[in-house]
Amino acid sequence: MVLVTRPEPGLSATMAEVRALGWDAVACPMLDITTFESVAPGAFRAVLVTSANALPALRDWPRDRLIVAVGARTAARARKAGFVNVEAADGDARALAAFCRARGILGADVLLASGEGYGVELARDLGVQRIEVYAACKREALPDDAAAALRGGRVDSVLLYSGKTAEAFREALGAEEVTALSAVRALCLSEAIAARLDPKEWRAVMWPDPLEQLGPAV
Repeated sequence: MVLVTRPEPGLSATMAEVRALGWDAVACPMLDITTFESVAPGAFRAVLVTSANALPALRDWPRDRLIVAVGARTAARARKAGFVNVEAADGDARALAAFCRARGILGADVLLASGEGYGVELARDLGVQRIEVYAACKREALPDDAAAALRGGRVDSVLLYSGKTAEAFREALGAEEVTALSAVRALCLSEAIAARLDPKEWRAVMWPDPLEQLGPAV
């Protein structure tokens, strides 16, 4: 059994991919996403997007505007939203920064669309403008079926796609659930997310690409 902790958009698609590998997927979203008002198009040559949650705020932007996504999944969602000039970094903020530096996507005519409290260092490092377009609030408890599966020793892996999700998941656990982690793999999108966890509590902490680390069910 696999707990999928990401919120929509992404939860349903990831659960389908987990099931395609032969695993029993259980929805365990640990964040509630609130999207702010859409952003009026500006004279920016590129928009950096660190999460698919930022894309609804760009609904009025020209579809030929350069979108630089943090990773392939966010890039795919940008293309699905109709953007035709989309590039993808390798999956985390560090990779996005390196991607932009290598291609000269820097300066005040570049916009970073990020979540509330996210992307401050990235914007400063690249010298770009930043706007907050959504909020991600931690949930305080696991869904009942996910918590019961964890306590019952039926969970093989937990998929973690952001640092805040990893923190929310760990903070929501009671003593019995924490003890159960010793038999569970934490499969993280990046090393930075894995660094939010205590490896001594888990059977294994692995990254990157949670689905690749998960592999087919035996």
